[in-house]
Amino acid sequence: MAMEHSDLQTGLAALKQKNYEMAIAILSKVCEQELHQPTVDRATMGLVMAYKGNRTQSKAIALCQTLTASDSPKVKDWAVRTLAQLNQSAPSSPGSQPQTPKTVDRPGNPPSPLGGDPTGFVPLNPSSSGPAQPSPLKNPTSKDIISPLSRGNSTGFVPLEPAQAKPAPRSPGNPPPLPPPMPPRPPGGATPRLGVSPLTPGSSPPAPHQPPRPPVSRQDSPQVLPLEPDTDGIDYLTSSTKKADSSPSARASQSGQPSPTPPESTVPTPQPRQWRQAGRAQNWRKLKPVKPTYLLFAQVGSAIALFWVLRIFMNWGMATANDLFYRLPLLGPIQSFYRDQTWTLLGVLILLLVASPWLLDLLLRFAYGMEKLPPPKLGNYSPEARKLLSRFSLERKQPALSLGVIPTDAPIAMTYGFAPRFARIVVSQGLLEQLEDDEIAAIYAGELGHLENWDFPLMSLAVLLCQVPYVLYWQVSRDGDKWLDSQEWFGRVMCQTAGVISAVAYGLYWVLRWPVLFLSRLRFYYSDRASASLTGNPNALTRALLKMAIGIAQDVEKQGHTSFVLEGFDLLSPVGYVQGMTLGSCSAYHSWENLLEWDRHNIYKKWLTLPQSHPPLGDRLTLLDLYARFWKLDAELDFARDGAVAPAKSPRWRVKRLLLQGAPYFGLPLGLIAGLMLWGLGAVAVNLGFGALDWVWGDRSILQGSLLIGVSLGIVLRINSFFPDITSKNIRTNPKLPELLTDPDAIPVDSLPIGLEGQLLGRRGISNWLAQDLILHSPTGLVKLHAASNLGVFGYLWFLSKRPSDLVGQTISAVGWFRRGATPWIDLDRLTTAEGKTHASGHPIWSTILAGVAVLLGVYWMSKGGS
Repeated sequence: MAMEHSDLQTGLAALKQKNYEMAIAILSKVCEQELHQPTVDRATMGLVMAYKGNRTQSKAIALCQTLTASDSPKVKDWAVRTLAQLNQSAPSSPGSQPQTPKTVDRPGNPPSPLGGDPTGFVPLNPSSSGPAQPSPLKNPTSKDIISPLSRGNSTGFVPLEPAQAKPAPRSPGNPPPLPPPMPPRPPGGATPRLGVSPLTPGSSPPAPHQPPRPPVSRQDSPQVLPLEPDTDGIDYLTSSTKKADSSPSARASQSGQPSPTPPESTVPTPQPRQWRQAGRAQNWRKLKPVKPTYLLFAQVGSAIALFWVLRIFMNWGMATANDLFYRLPLLGPIQSFYRDQTWTLLGVLILLLVASPWLLDLLLRFAYGMEKLPPPKLGNYSPEARKLLSRFSLERKQPALSLGVIPTDAPIAMTYGFAPRFARIVVSQGLLEQLEDDEIAAIYAGELGHLENWDFPLMSLAVLLCQVPYVLYWQVSRDGDKWLDSQEWFGRVMCQTAGVISAVAYGLYWVLRWPVLFLSRLRFYYSDRASASLTGNPNALTRALLKMAIGIAQDVEKQGHTSFVLEGFDLLSPVGYVQGMTLGSCSAYHSWENLLEWDRHNIYKKWLTLPQSHPPLGDRLTLLDLYARFWKLDAELDFARDGAVAPAKSPRWRVKRLLLQGAPYFGLPLGLIAGLMLWGLGAVAVNLGFGALDWVWGDRSILQGSLLIGVSLGIVLRINSFFPDITSKNIRTNPKLPELLTDPDAIPVDSLPIGLEGQLLGRRGISNWLAQDLILHSPTGLVKLHAASNLGVFGYLWFLSKRPSDLVGQTISAVGWFRRGATPWIDLDRLTTAEGKTHASGHPIWSTILAGVAVLLGVYWMSKGGS
């Protein structure tokens, strides 16, 4: 357990009172257990003076020598000066005692190094006073703030240089550094379009300037709290509140020495993305059509799984309703609920499928402001896309497709309907503005690929069904926010009810996604191939997908949270919002080829993408690279240089890691095998006449209990590897996020302890009670955060619970375990704000509780018995 910052202050106070034994005992513990390096430096400096005061010169000299290797120039300078003093006062013989030199302070002369303080400590900032600066990385129970903060600056940023001139207002010529702006067209191309309304051509005036959001972690807005701040301006033993006096220039003027040059920031400077603008085929031979058998089987399997899940929900709902009606007075059970309603459910689903285009039109129009997009207006953005759609309709002798546009900056494209004649293709305003002519055409060609492959009817039905609980979650949480600040019992009841309803609806939304996830991933491979074949321009689709990822990151940064339309229609969009958010935000700091290494070469990706709605983007871009080379084109991305990657470890090692990663899931078949073995034991007992065990044979509770016990054992086997202890030796503080994404062998069970600082983004209020939308905006990118109370998501449903969403919008320090899967995320251990508010996350505790409940329930079912 890390020492509280008050222990450091206690040790320093003991030092000033010449209680050297107590100071040594307390400061030694701080040095051993504290994670924050500046705090360790302060404690070590105090120990030097305590040993010196205790006349233990050898230990003082040894500690001082360690400080001469410090990364901090001020600490190093202090150590060199103090070491020289210690060497001068060291006894020449074992019996001699060090003499304390007498000094007199005279007006006009600088004070003596050992004058004024009985400990002999020389503060880095002689004029500073006040409480000491707190530590950035604390234990989960710490209530101190997380890094040195200026009292006069609410952001906590302590400038090391004189104030810079205010940056010029952002404009097309002065884009924000993160994420990077869309590059201009090459000479001869169309100029970028800015501020165009959904139904207005590119010549329209720019959109009005929007008010700035709260400051975020950007290179041009340096308001991030460093986990390991530079020691300039920090007095390690004497606290400071006079920031003006603690500046390097002020200290230099007092000491008569020139001011040192502040060290450069370790945060890399974002670089604008330079696109190769690789060409397209002129007279190309279309790609050979892929047999649709695999896609057809995927659709059939997804349809069966979706129907099965809905039937389970329907039967459970009817049984629960009848039981409730039976218990309530003046009501009686509905007799039809006792009958099999399978065919009724099937009929309802068919009706919803046929009505899906019009129902989704109404939802998009009234909830998200969708408008029609006439072909002439589309031609203002992409003449090629307009010609492509016209040719598609003429070749099939059907009316022109219905087009729509959503007024949002997030790049979105979707196709829905039950037949090509009644299909709709809807894009967002952000997609039309952020992509070029050929790139827009490539996206529309991919949407036409869904029509050619007939994979859109089932997806349209699935998305429509998902919208029922999702809209309920959205609307109920928004209405419940009105009661958040209510102090009356009625208001609290309403707020609590809204929180529970929205949480259940959100969970149902995610459950309904599962049956079609495999189909959702598979169909994008087919649509990408169709897009390349229709346009002869796989490079344009490559650029379009990458720019969509950048646009998603920009929208999340601008909005401060994930928009509802991005999440609600994620299944239909070409790029998933979670995968696009991190990749797009990191693109300014690393090459696409390196960022996509995991997607292309990780040997576990097929398993790790099972809960994902989109395939790895690197896989899709690799195929587009092959299509380009098939037509002998230069590829937009240089994947040829790393085409052959040798496996890093032996097959046995890879299987072991996979088993450890999926231990809770592999516990299901192992539990089933154990249950069947118990059944076999019961069968033998029946044949041999052992009445004490014959009940085991054919008892379904044995199988159910065995499954739960298997899952519990899997959780227990994985928990130590999944949640290793976070110590000062293994934690990585403020690493560059792009570098964490490039390891092609990483999997979630690797569990890298990490401390990262930035601004916490996400939704506010009841819509984020389950911590479903937590995003850390670090200096080098966006990353998803996962939080859980000691009772999992259930612990957040109580009205008075403290939730991580309460800290949204603040600059925070996030400590936890970084995981690299199909999408990267951080399992939180704790969050700490600049004001000292700490939120502890209970992932390990919740996992332990879950394993315990599963095994107890399994044993109970097995002991209860029954057929």
